[in-house]
Amino acid sequence: MSVTPLSEASTSPASVVHRPGHALVIGAAGFAWCSLALGLSTVGLMNAAGSSMILSGTFFYGGIVQMIAGFFALAAGATFAAAFLTAYGAFWLGYTAIQVWVAPHIVASVVAAGAQSHASAAAVQAQAGHDVVQALGVFLIAWLVVTVIFTVASLGTNAVTVLAFVLLNLTIVLLMVAYLGASSVGVPVDGALKGAGWAEIVLAAVAFYIVLAELANESLGRGVFPLFPLRRPVAQAA
Repeated sequence: MSVTPLSEASTSPASVVHRPGHALVIGAAGFAWCSLALGLSTVGLMNAAGSSMILSGTFFYGGIVQMIAGFFALAAGATFAAAFLTAYGAFWLGYTAIQVWVAPHIVASVVAAGAQSHASAAAVQAQAGHDVVQALGVFLIAWLVVTVIFTVASLGTNAVTVLAFVLLNLTIVLLMVAYLGASSVGVPVDGALKGAGWAEIVLAAVAFYIVLAELANESLGRGVFPLFPLRRPVAQAA
């Protein structure tokens, strides 16, 4: 009777433990990338042509990749991660749709209505811009409600995640102020808009830190980058 060496037995396919990956890291990286790119655009570090390049990232990385990561998190039983990733994956897909289709559709509708009423071109363009930014403000009100819910739920995770959601709430509030307080010609409140952009850049830095901590701590096998858990692990019965 032959005996299988221990070294061979330990590496046989039957003995290998397959552990599911961490879907949150994949989705959070997409969220961080989109936040940084949009923040840089909002504070004016990109021109209009350069800002349009962001839409490829918001659609693929922030939208599709984050949605897929959310579904994998749901399959793994990580409800909070799944809810967060799918929700904000849908947000970035919606943001892309707004920029590519919805906002131009609103402008076209206002221009068509203005042509029938024989209003001046300047008045029509002003009304179109105002309608777009007002719609964006209302759009963000609903997302603020969703984000507040996630912020409360994040209190059971770690301090860095809570900080990220607090910054996201701040960003949304500042954007709402900028859009809902826009002038009659649709120009957002500049101070609030720039403040939202800088808050988004800081948010991106925090989100990238979460990605770095999760990846590095797992690959190195020790807690090099702390996340400061807010709840103690449940003690296992002996």
